[in-house]
Amino acid sequence: MIPALLLMAAAAPSPAPKPLPDAQQLVKLALANQKRLEDQQERYSCKVRREVVQTDSKGKVKKTEVTEFEQFFVNGHEIDRTLAKNGKPLDAHAEKKEDERVTKEATKYSDPSERVKADNEYEKQVETAMRMLKTSGERRATVDDRATIFFHIEGNPSVHPTDLAERGVQASVGTMALDEATGELLDLDIKTDKDVKVGGGLVGDLHKGFSLHVRQTPQPDGIWLTELIDASGDARAALFFHPYFHFKQQNSGCQLYTVDTKSTTKMQGK
Repeated sequence: MIPALLLMAAAAPSPAPKPLPDAQQLVKLALANQKRLEDQQERYSCKVRREVVQTDSKGKVKKTEVTEFEQFFVNGHEIDRTLAKNGKPLDAHAEKKEDERVTKEATKYSDPSERVKADNEYEKQVETAMRMLKTSGERRATVDDRATIFFHIEGNPSVHPTDLAERGVQASVGTMALDEATGELLDLDIKTDKDVKVGGGLVGDLHKGFSLHVRQTPQPDGIWLTELIDASGDARAALFFHPYFHFKQQNSGCQLYTVDTKSTTKMQGK
């Protein structure tokens, strides 16, 4: 009897694999979750280290700036409170000025209407990215026990860009990974495959090879926080600002505040 059951089990057809969602479906899911995630996000305060290295065209370092700051959110708006520059804590005078600036920003963004502005800006950025890019090569893989959908992304030549940001997105090629359960961005790794200019390069430009890597991680309560932003290349933001640079911003740890407790949460994957 047992051998017969085994043969029947072996002959039974395997369940069909779950269809792969497309990027648009996952982005819609992420947008639907955004309000809940923003509410949770404001329970966190994170320590962040930002390093900006300016080099010449041959890679020789001209200037390095390191800033350590506390990062938190009010109604969807990021607020950074500087703690130290180039390894030196702020002196008493600078700390007082920084506290005053942060208090002013927090008060400004406490207005409930600021949440609407933040939501609209976020949706606009996402919509722009999805309109200017096309995806291919979808595949499912498991990352940290979570189902993740990977895509190859590249610019959509059929859409006409209207500004430097849209031109930069359209000139990008690389990979994107989205969490299947939430639609949240897990990893973005792109480079520009051509020069991008606005106003003949006088208003702004990005040179071919400009790279950007962004990584996010989920916390125990389901909120997704940015763990890493790493960018490098040759960019012009204005007529006389044209550095070769490497920018790296890394989250080293977050504090989760509740009504009656405060606990430190390390970024997942550290």
